[in-house]
Amino acid sequence: MFEAYGMGRRIAPALQRRALERERRAYEAAGVVICMCAWAAESVIHDYGIDPARVHVVPGGGNLDEAALAALPPDPLPPPPSPGEPLRLGFVGKEWRRKGGPFLLRLAEALAERGIPAVVRAIGPAPQDLPAHAALEPLGFINKLTDTGRFVREVRSWHFGLLFSEAEAAPRSNLECLRLGVPVLSHQVGGIASTVPDAGCGMLFHPHPEPAEVAAWIADRLDPYPAYLSWRQHLVEREAEFTWAAAMARLGPLLRNEGAG
Repeated sequence: MFEAYGMGRRIAPALQRRALERERRAYEAAGVVICMCAWAAESVIHDYGIDPARVHVVPGGGNLDEAALAALPPDPLPPPPSPGEPLRLGFVGKEWRRKGGPFLLRLAEALAERGIPAVVRAIGPAPQDLPAHAALEPLGFINKLTDTGRFVREVRSWHFGLLFSEAEAAPRSNLECLRLGVPVLSHQVGGIASTVPDAGCGMLFHPHPEPAEVAAWIADRLDPYPAYLSWRQHLVEREAEFTWAAAMARLGPLLRNEGAG
């Protein structure tokens, strides 16, 4: 965290060393170490010297109210992109720059060059803090607990959820999109890969791809559009995989085995 997020620049080296040593001792004392992404697990093994057999990855689930979700009616799938109803690229997060917001605007421009009108729908950042751009549609903060219906309708209206962070550990936004049946596009930075388990969930690009590369992939995936809709439907059928109930089902055996030991 000190290096990946740049936090070390604000913390004295001696304090960093004490914090890391305290963390190492905690890992050594634990019977099992459960991480929310493979990136963190690799750090626990290689940076702290913990036996790989004691380290496990459970990405968790989307932070959504399942009871509230169950009470909501189904939402229509988004229509094919057109000038009147452009392709919707979704962004969730408070930190616009760190989470790759500027890349999404460049991607919208690359799509426009291909004749695909696109907008970036941004949940989280305060609108006044965002740049002025014709493709950007700021939505501000949407409370997932008290305004679940609005949040769900918005996310399900997207063609793709996107996360191209400069640094990232265990993002919830990808899992929330997948829980709501929306495919995700991301790149292999930090712990993001653990939230895109396979090609049925979207696309995991190499770190920091060019916008034109991602635009080309999107254009291919949307044509023919009925195939895209079929893909979406298959993803909806997998929604239970991306819940905290599924994560707890994976955690249970690990914790029971530790208790038995």
